[in-house]
Order: sequence, then structure tokens, then C-alpha cells
Amino acid sequence: MIINKIDEILKKQNKSIYWLAQQTGMSYSNLHKTIKDKNRTINFDNLDKIMKALEITDFNEILELIDDE
Repeated sequence: MIINKIDEILKKQNKSIYWLAQQTGMSYSNLHKTIKDKNRTINFDNLDKIMKALEITDFNEILELIDDE
């Protein structure tokens, strides 16, 4: 399973979902669902916008693959 670490990164950077919505042009509602893992899909364009806003260059910083065992 792949989990996102966006919420963790926002907390570390002392930023909010609202701030991220403004920076990316994405809706707060869509971002909230994505960040809180209620929406299990994310397209690459949106992931790219999020990574740029958070100044992340490595997918491993934002996504984590965990074993389903």
C-alpha cells in the first residue's frame, strides 16, 4: 500500500491545507480528502503541484510504500 506523508510535511513546515490549496490552485475539499487518505487516488499533475509548493524533489519524501502483510 502507498501512503502519503503530506499531512506530516505540512505540520513540519508549519503550514496548513488552506495554505497548500492557495499555492496549488486546488480546492481545499479535494486536498483535505487526499491528505487525510479519504481519496485513494491522486493524479500526477496534482502531485507535482503539491511537491512544488512544499519544495519537495524526491517522491520518497511525500509517498511511502508499506508492506500489506
